[in-house]
Amino acid sequence: MARSSMERYQKMLSLEPYTDRDEMPVFPMMLASYGTLGGVSQKDICASADKWIESVMNTIARVGKPDVSMAVCPGDTIFIMGLPARIPGRELPDNELYQFVETPFFDDPEEYQKILQMGWEAWNAQYLMAIQKPAYTDPGQLYARFGEFGANAQKTYGFFYSQGIVPDFDTAMAPIFDQLSMARTMMEFTCDLVEDPGPIVDIMRKFQPGADMATIGQAKANHGTRVGSFAMRSSATFVSPDIFEEIIWPVMKDSILRYHEAGMVYVLHADANWDPMIPYFTELPKGSVHIELDGATDIEKAYDTLRGHQSIRGDVPATMLAYGTADEVSAYCEKLIQMGMGGGFMLGSGCEVPLNAKPENVKAMIDSLRA
Repeated sequence: MARSSMERYQKMLSLEPYTDRDEMPVFPMMLASYGTLGGVSQKDICASADKWIESVMNTIARVGKPDVSMAVCPGDTIFIMGLPARIPGRELPDNELYQFVETPFFDDPEEYQKILQMGWEAWNAQYLMAIQKPAYTDPGQLYARFGEFGANAQKTYGFFYSQGIVPDFDTAMAPIFDQLSMARTMMEFTCDLVEDPGPIVDIMRKFQPGADMATIGQAKANHGTRVGSFAMRSSATFVSPDIFEEIIWPVMKDSILRYHEAGMVYVLHADANWDPMIPYFTELPKGSVHIELDGATDIEKAYDTLRGHQSIRGDVPATMLAYGTADEVSAYCEKLIQMGMGGGFMLGSGCEVPLNAKPENVKAMIDSLRA
């Protein structure tokens, strides 16, 4: 009897060893690359959820069906990321990849006191309005954009479930630490962390629990069980292990426990180098976290450390998908598959499949488990 993608995903989350390779899920993480592989312009997939779905269908016909996919369309991903952006068809040529532009939203560290006084939700809404092009001048515009986001999600999630493909997460967020880093910019925020971290810590401790409960409420309203966390600024690429241990981990650990108690898995999109941070996740309840690695973290060491504790995904390199051969992709996938047969492993790309990925290489990745 053929296994469903959801059965494979649940087997991975269970941390139990695989009895055969068909039990392991495969997830080439595609968002913008659905456009290039599916023959639809970047301008169109950023402007229309329907055009993105069209590109997904075209891509599946060309390279095969994955078990798991991103399910938030590119235009909404750009919006919810919380950074100013250059958009194809607007500031960029029609087939260029969208770009985030990290620009200081505030120059004076006294802004942290303003956040403490205003509250995170009110301040963040003000920030999101200001970074739109053109900037929103009425809160009603922001509410309407969130309404559009919800309507698009209903459409895209419905499509993936109808195809038997598991969305990577049911709802998502970025920790307040990471959102502050983006709004302040990395250099200035890093200086703040060294010179006077107190207000940042106060904001995190005061407002992260409420932000988590709002996300949990949203997930439960949609019968969701997986919450994506885009904590890219919490890696060793951006902060020292000491800062992670003293400032980030206590709040992140409490968040993960909060989601776990609500019956949800914390899907951590762990871009960049998490090598020094991986052992911390053994402190948490088994199966409470699923960690997506992009190649900067040593996946074999991470698997050895987390096996039996938490599940991981990774990490076929973007460079291999773009410049390698199908045989090289197959050989690399086989190495990962053999490593991951002990359970708790999903074969995946190292972050997103690039726009210039060769279709035969993406197909080789899917075929390594499904041919």
